Amino acid sequence: MRKNYRLLFFTFILLMALPTPSFCGNKTLKSLYKTLDSLIVAQPNITEAKEERIRFLGETLNRKDISDDSRYQIYNRLYDEYLAFRFDSAYKYVMQSIELQKRTGNEAQLQACHLRLSHILSVAGLFDKAGQLLGEIDPSKLDKENLLEYYNAKQEYFLFLSEQADATPYFQEYQDSAIRYRQKIMDFKPADAYVRVFTEATYIAEKGNIDKAITMLEGYLPHEKVSRRYSILTNTLAYFNWKKGNHEGQEEYLLRSAINDVKNAIRENNSLRELAKLLLDKGDTKHAFFYLNASNEDANFYGSKLRKSQVATVVPQITMAYKEAQDKARHREWILTGALTVIALLLLIGRIRRSRLIKKLKQADSDNKKANDLLSDTNSRLALLNNQLNTANDELMQTSRVKDEYLGRFFELGSTFIMKADERNKKLNRLARDRKLEELYKELKSYEFINMLSESFFKQFDNAFLNICPNFVDDVNNLLAEGNKFEIRGDTLTTELRILALIRLGITGNQKIADILNSSITTIYTYRSKMKARAKNRDTFETDVEVIGY
Repeated sequence: MRKNYRLLFFTFILLMALPTPSFCGNKTLKSLYKTLDSLIVAQPNITEAKEERIRFLGETLNRKDISDDSRYQIYNRLYDEYLAFRFDSAYKYVMQSIELQKRTGNEAQLQACHLRLSHILSVAGLFDKAGQLLGEIDPSKLDKENLLEYYNAKQEYFLFLSEQADATPYFQEYQDSAIRYRQKIMDFKPADAYVRVFTEATYIAEKGNIDKAITMLEGYLPHEKVSRRYSILTNTLAYFNWKKGNHEGQEEYLLRSAINDVKNAIRENNSLRELAKLLLDKGDTKHAFFYLNASNEDANFYGSKLRKSQVATVVPQITMAYKEAQDKARHREWILTGALTVIALLLLIGRIRRSRLIKKLKQADSDNKKANDLLSDTNSRLALLNNQLNTANDELMQTSRVKDEYLGRFFELGSTFIMKADERNKKLNRLARDRKLEELYKELKSYEFINMLSESFFKQFDNAFLNICPNFVDDVNNLLAEGNKFEIRGDTLTTELRILALIRLGITGNQKIADILNSSITTIYTYRSKMKARAKNRDTFETDVEVIGY
């Protein structure tokens, strides 16, 4: 009997502890994922450093002795800095360059500015404006340098169109148009090695020789190790590997491209979104959510209609993946419930055998002491199994409820934010289309939209946190001196309590807390100092907050 109970108990433990599939078996991929995750966490600091560098460059425009030629060069550098960082700023500086060249009358530089403008419009998904602008340029009037840039702008325009038309009958038509302009670029025999190698490789790949294209790009890749071109090359290599059916090679190059994007504050990108889709296909919904969220933040930060729409198309796939994950979880719950039922039946059998044993023990007076010991041992084991059974069942039900509720909230909040962002984007596009620049700049500078989203986020955060930790405010007040207690009404936390809630969740860095609460580091530092001063024990106050509820 004891052996049977022991076997059942350990069988149950093994069922509960079955290992989940590993994230990935390849050591190189594991290392790359670890690097990418750490960079995404550090992205606010990377962005801040980029903005500080740009701010320093922009301050040179305030000098009174600056010449028109120097001003033009600075505009171009600012355009290059913002090109893959923020659409509205890149657009601003290329428009200022155009106004400057109209005033100075330099036709060649004016045409170069128009080509830059067509590129940024294509990147932003404003294809009608980009196509109209390129259609107004007469290639026969361009010098050799601008003509090469014109062909490059045309092939990029059709390439972006093909991205937008993916899985439609127009995809191949746009691809063929891009190939024609790549041929024109190759006929130029450009001096720039990157343009020459990249154009030829993409051309021959579309013609069917993918192996040679991969060899060309991999051979040239070390020359562009720290530039944005590295992201483009590795993303293209990921695409070539996908076409060959080499999914591990595709995953590695997508990781390398995404790492370079985050490291260099490149917010106009493809690789994070493609990596999220790849992980969804592999069934890793947790990491797919993480990377899709980062991709969505990049698209919103950059302001690209094209990238936002591409991210939005992945949302239904996430919903489907979530449903499939729920179905698998339910299936696992059924298996565990079956195992618990079997154990319960065996426990019932054990109780029946115990009753019979009691009867036998009453008839065996000479063995009374031994029987009592055996009975006590049996009762203890049955009580232990009952407690373990009840605990396991309660934890299973609680985990399922929490998972369903808060994943549901995540989808509802994410869907609402995407919808509102799309509505605002449409409004900005209308203003841009109608050339209502003053209204457009006013809208872009307004914080009303951000404040509305922040208010919604805080409301959801407060409600969710207080549901998980309903006694949090009382527990915090127990750590404070008399006269310094918090009082809240309803389910809305104060800023100070939100800071403490984030500390309770393990988020302790001032910068991270400031980013989440949309405050300055100085404000967060001040709040934390004041709250420590109100505590019974200042030295251990925040450590005490971290263990509330444990």
